[in-house]
Amino acid sequence: MKHKNNRALETHKVFPYVAWGLTVVFAFFVYNITRELQAVTQDLQKQTEELRAKVDMSVHEIKDFEAAEEKPANVQ
Repeated sequence: MKHKNNRALETHKVFPYVAWGLTVVFAFFVYNITRELQAVTQDLQKQTEELRAKVDMSVHEIKDFEAAEEKPANVQ
């Protein structure tokens, strides 16, 4: 890759620092995306388990499905 004065970009003294800096920033970006994807995957897994439990529920156990959903979990 040539610059305006016909010098290759790689010949500049700061090039290795800029290149390594961009590499580290890109690695951090990928790490953050991976962590976010992992969190979303865990949330979807929890939702899937809840939905399967509701689907597998016996018809005789269901009294008022919508009211049961709105009730807080810690109320007995």
